[in-house]
Amino acid sequence: MIRTVGSPEVEDGGTRPPLSDRRMAGWGVGAFASNAFNTLPGLLLLIYMTDALGVPAALAGVVVAVPKLFDLVASTWLGAVSDREAARTGRRSRLMRAGALVMPFAFVVTFSSPVRGGAAALWVFAAFLVASAAYLCFQVPFTALPAEMTESPQQRTRLMTWRTFFFALGMLAGGVAGPLLTQKGTPAAYRTMSLIIGAVLLVVLLIPVMATRTARSRPSDQAPSLREAIRIARGNRPFVLLSALLFLYFVLTVMILTGLPYVATYFLGGKTEQATVFLVFALSSTLAVHVVGVLARRFGNIALLVAGLTLWAAGGVALYFAVDGGVAAMAVVSVLPALGQAASLVAMYALLTDCIGIQARTTGHDSAGVLSGVWTAVDTAGHALGPLCYTVVLTLTGYASSTLDHPVTQSANAVEGMRLGFSALPGFLVLALIPLVLLYRRAARDTAADRVACPADA
Repeated sequence: MIRTVGSPEVEDGGTRPPLSDRRMAGWGVGAFASNAFNTLPGLLLLIYMTDALGVPAALAGVVVAVPKLFDLVASTWLGAVSDREAARTGRRSRLMRAGALVMPFAFVVTFSSPVRGGAAALWVFAAFLVASAAYLCFQVPFTALPAEMTESPQQRTRLMTWRTFFFALGMLAGGVAGPLLTQKGTPAAYRTMSLIIGAVLLVVLLIPVMATRTARSRPSDQAPSLREAIRIARGNRPFVLLSALLFLYFVLTVMILTGLPYVATYFLGGKTEQATVFLVFALSSTLAVHVVGVLARRFGNIALLVAGLTLWAAGGVALYFAVDGGVAAMAVVSVLPALGQAASLVAMYALLTDCIGIQARTTGHDSAGVLSGVWTAVDTAGHALGPLCYTVVLTLTGYASSTLDHPVTQSANAVEGMRLGFSALPGFLVLALIPLVLLYRRAARDTAADRVACPADA
């Protein structure tokens, strides 16, 4: 393999052929498992602790957040580890395989606490910490691969379209199957759910490991230290702005997903109604992916991202009023944020590959693992702080934790807090992200003007 940064990819003197749909799908299916893993704890872990294990809401929020916040450092370090593996072996498969094998088992343990109260919080914390670390071992190299699989902006966008398709399917499977399998709300029901989902995760995680086993990685010969990795990421201004956007996006949108089980329980009737709303949401997002990919190629990723954020904001505010209309109204309105999700994620992940390209052209070598590690850390932190922010709303409005044996009647303030934190509050705040998109566009254009080829709106 011969490659010069900034030149067309060549292989044995010939131009590399386009990636096949089979190879793109083989890589993209990993997003099914990674998002199912993110979706299920986001939807169920908090309410599992507060309503099945009797853990106070504030403590449960900390248990969900801290393992993922720890990943902020771990994922950046794992990015450097992935680059060192790639420099030594030309591949990133070893770290991916380790994560794929450990994550499903740690997921099962997380939802299988044999104790209650404070002891349960400790059990869940330890298991979820291991599961989150395994997730990173898979996700960091998985995210690094697209920028190394092709240099074509069009093919990268197609890769992200496949990724978002499977991402939405993972959300569909996790968001519908999880609530249906845990309808009884007992610890045993959560344990059964984890065993079924864990088996699916194990199979699906190994598919991209096998599908990309021949992919050749090409980072610099000298993989950076953790300190150098952070310096590399900080020096890429478009990447910094895009990472900030991703972080805030997930904080706010995960608040909506975290609040759905509470709204379903106290407004709609229970887990079946929750699964119905989530089914419409995830199915709409899945079906929209192909159209979104076409729109990205037609209008560019910046315009697509602004449209996606606007749809998310409109959907969040509309959900506040739809709660009174019951499950049918909630399901219909959920189409708006579903379309927003498909558009936003295709755009942001396509722009990420552009940022990795900026790094390669600026420094003369790839740092895909490092930047993917930081990106995964930001993604993870957003998923962690979203539930924590929702628990802050619950705590401030007086939500009381309970168990099936000792149910609690919530106050009117607590019920309104569930509703507001699930809908209008994050919905309005999503609008504040649009100026950040415009800052990213300016930074990318400034980089291009400095003689660095950067497709800011590929």
